[in-house]
Amino acid sequence: MDKKTMQKITFSIDHPEKKDIYIPLLNYGQEVELYGLVEAESEGDYEINIVMDHRNRGTYGRVLVKGTAINGARVKVNGLVKIEKDASKTDSYLTMKMLILDEKSMATVEPRLEIENNDVKASHSATVGKIDDEQLFYLISRGISLEEARKLIINGFLEEIKKEIIN
Repeated sequence: MDKKTMQKITFSIDHPEKKDIYIPLLNYGQEVELYGLVEAESEGDYEINIVMDHRNRGTYGRVLVKGTAINGARVKVNGLVKIEKDASKTDSYLTMKMLILDEKSMATVEPRLEIENNDVKASHSATVGKIDDEQLFYLISRGISLEEARKLIINGFLEEIKKEIIN
């Protein structure tokens, strides 16, 4: 893909709110990447609804959303990739990943594909998890404090998405 024609869309959420994002790919060969960051640090509901709607042939779409939840935050991320009947040769991927940082918080991610054409590439992935105890143990065994180890893991998890949003 020619990065010169790639459209990049970004968003970040750091307070409870509902955000709806609809991205129609209407033109032949249109390319869109969506990057989203969720830093849910306050108690409340964070809801993100994303639809990437491929309506024409040869379109290319990527959605990457990453985030963290702490302090009683409740995060819900819904992602939908639609590939319409006339959108052959489409290539689309949806990824959503959340890291829960305490026992009071929760996150759900719900990826969906609606595909009405057989000549496409489309897939999704979604994860919700906690900081891996083995990663923490490894860092602590190297002389890093628990607090610093947690920060390193969280920053490493979010680094990819933060780079895209900053650039």
